[in-house]
Amino acid sequence: MNEIVKGSIDLIRQLNYGLVYASLEEHKELSRTDLSRLTGLSPASITKITRELLDGGLVVTCGESSVGRGRRQTLLRINERRFQFLSMRLGRGYVDMALFDLAGRSLARHRHTFSEAERADLLVSLVRAIQGFLPKKALRLACIALCLPGQVERHSGMVKHFPFYDLRNWPLGPTLQQAFEVPVLVSGDVRTWIQAEREWGAAKNCADAVLVFVHNDIGVGMVVNGQLIESESALLGDLSHLQLEPYGQRCYCGGFGCACTLVTNQALEAQYRELRERMQEHDLPESVTIRELCELALAGNSLCQDILHQAAGRLSRVLSNLICLLNPGKLLLGGEITRADRLLFPMLHQSLASQLPAEYLVRLQIESTHFYEDPTKPTSVQVHKVLRDGSLLLDLLRGDKEA
Repeated sequence: MNEIVKGSIDLIRQLNYGLVYASLEEHKELSRTDLSRLTGLSPASITKITRELLDGGLVVTCGESSVGRGRRQTLLRINERRFQFLSMRLGRGYVDMALFDLAGRSLARHRHTFSEAERADLLVSLVRAIQGFLPKKALRLACIALCLPGQVERHSGMVKHFPFYDLRNWPLGPTLQQAFEVPVLVSGDVRTWIQAEREWGAAKNCADAVLVFVHNDIGVGMVVNGQLIESESALLGDLSHLQLEPYGQRCYCGGFGCACTLVTNQALEAQYRELRERMQEHDLPESVTIRELCELALAGNSLCQDILHQAAGRLSRVLSNLICLLNPGKLLLGGEITRADRLLFPMLHQSLASQLPAEYLVRLQIESTHFYEDPTKPTSVQVHKVLRDGSLLLDLLRGDKEA
């Protein structure tokens, strides 16, 4: 019983610290009286919390308030430069890295491409790439946040499956934590993307939203009634292996006609090569990337437009099931294919209209995601989340005392 009470007290303390930090993050500068009023905490609690945050360098004074005729009050703000955090996206053959301060300002960034030799021991190569990127001086690393297109156990940081490298039960989080002696946050990339869109992007003011990410696979993130739909350990939101054509191409999963064999980047690029050869369009390049395919379609090339039209029809068969189930207000699409959004989105609307009752489409808005061009920015939402819930704050304060 005593352990339960103690645990509850610790949790309340953590949440109170997070509440104070979140208020300062939102309002920039506040007095202790303002903090007490906004958080509902007693003046004594605010005094204790702010004293610890000041001693730990997480908060600094920034002048005095001049409102009213009473005693002038000291203003506090977050010390945004006290700590930095590393935000990364581990992709297929590369890792994007960016160093941020606590305000979310990018201080440095780099993409490291892994050689064939480095891929043989990816974890060691990743640690070395991070060590080579981080500055040697004037660095106080608060934590590392990393996302990847795989199946992740959120609390342990273990990667259950990373398909491109065929890694299973990969100790990514524990290894990085041991190497750099800071908290490490590991998550699936679509989960971070929908959280970022919900916090800062296109889904910010939408209670029901679905994000579909089309790249080398097809992932989906869902917000229903303002709550992120997620699972503790299962890969929730992978649409890559929904069967679209029973007698289609064989997929690496063993099935036939999976969505990833028809709608992903590699599939569309292969369709371009096949269609170019069949139609003898020798004036066109032999092969193109998905971005080049979109640019050709936007420039009026009929072959590329046909490929996009067919992709929209197939993708709509996947999306229509989600829309029927969730009836979202916004459908967000991510991936290079959205470079041709002014062509693709009308095609999707037309195809969806032939499959769904009209009432499902009345409030549905289809938009591109905001953060695709900066793959490290969505990952940073994980850091802001653990700062606002207080867990990372207490870790930083404990580490400062031990130092």
